[in-house]
Amino acid sequence: MQHFRSVHSTVHAGVASLCFWVLQHMDKVQAYIADYRQIAIPIILAGLAFLFRTSDTLATVIIENIPLFSWRLRRFLMRKEYIEGDWPLVVVDMQTLRPLYFGFLTIDFRGGQHYVHGDDWNPDGTHAFSYHSVQSLCRNHMLQYWYEQGASMHQPEMRGYTEMYFFPVDTVAQRHAGRFLDPQHTHDIRFYAEKHHYRPFQWRLAKPDRKLETAQAVWQKIEPRLGYLRSRTVSADFL
Repeated sequence: MQHFRSVHSTVHAGVASLCFWVLQHMDKVQAYIADYRQIAIPIILAGLAFLFRTSDTLATVIIENIPLFSWRLRRFLMRKEYIEGDWPLVVVDMQTLRPLYFGFLTIDFRGGQHYVHGDDWNPDGTHAFSYHSVQSLCRNHMLQYWYEQGASMHQPEMRGYTEMYFFPVDTVAQRHAGRFLDPQHTHDIRFYAEKHHYRPFQWRLAKPDRKLETAQAVWQKIEPRLGYLRSRTVSADFL
């Protein structure tokens, strides 16, 4: 993603500068290791080569895998386009204005792209299916992704394509709306979500019943406005 190219460029430049400095000052380096020269020089050169070849991997580790640091770096780089977090939601049939599912969706960052995953429950509270994205693209406050879903992610029963629109566009997103664009959804099926905020040091929601409760709370806010929302496109802010 273009937001993280600067990190990759900085790591590449840093590794290249280190290699250049060592090669330019090889005489000084050899003076420090004179007693171990025959062993140390090949090790140093091999180490520089290894760093140069793995600089892209190193940049990925910095962006994705350092606890308490990587997500802060991503948030800083993404700024108002930062969309990671937990999103309770409701899936609505816009023809009947009835809820089809209550859901709890999480957006992380893995493998150089946003990773969407979560669960949906039927209106009676029984688990419907789990889902996750297999490929995604985020730009202009919109996330597009291919997904798989099923009762178990070991054997997905359905594949499809989804678009999400994030609001507001002038600050960090607090809600999103989306639609399904695949053969399984032949009419207007939408979902509306609000970002779930945590207090400092609060554990993220893990229990299904708590996730379901937050999704039902979104429905309580959305239900009175459904007639109005049906007349608007899903790409328009719903609050």
